[in-house]
Amino acid sequence: MQRIRSPESLTENARWWRAGARFTRATGAAVAIGVMAGLMMSGHGALALDRTRTTYLEKCGGCHGIEGQSGQTYIPTLRDRIGTLSCTPEGRAYLLTVPGVSMSLIRDDALMAQVMNFVLFDLGGHSTPPGTTPFTAEEVHAQRGHPLSTTDLLAVRAQVWARAIACSTNRR
Repeated sequence: MQRIRSPESLTENARWWRAGARFTRATGAAVAIGVMAGLMMSGHGALALDRTRTTYLEKCGGCHGIEGQSGQTYIPTLRDRIGTLSCTPEGRAYLLTVPGVSMSLIRDDALMAQVMNFVLFDLGGHSTPPGTTPFTAEEVHAQRGHPLSTTDLLAVRAQVWARAIACSTNRR
């Protein structure tokens, strides 16, 4: 059985509902204003990324991960690993001739050198040997002119990595 409400009780309920809604809207707006004022006064704003990090995120981060940690096994993780390749001239050249770099949409060699230095020194972290020379626009330009040509990138990568790891181990 349904209870039939009188028009008077509906009007009374509607008044309470509208009053509650007004209170909720006013309270919600006050809280939002208070939070925003607190954030602005605290001096803590959003951090802006520089051009190098933004370019890495746009052009490389989709596959290699925004922090250099890829989830896919065929795409190498960069975080705390990639610097090992800079131990040998072959590994250093490999970094600039792999398809993702040599055929990258980052056509400005100076910007590519900055991105690769970010990858090598920031993402590579402790894996980058002390005294490693930063990439230059000239080096990037020269190496990109000779892109890696192979039908088995995984095998080439494994060989280059093995030699770089051996070099890295001998340096310690």
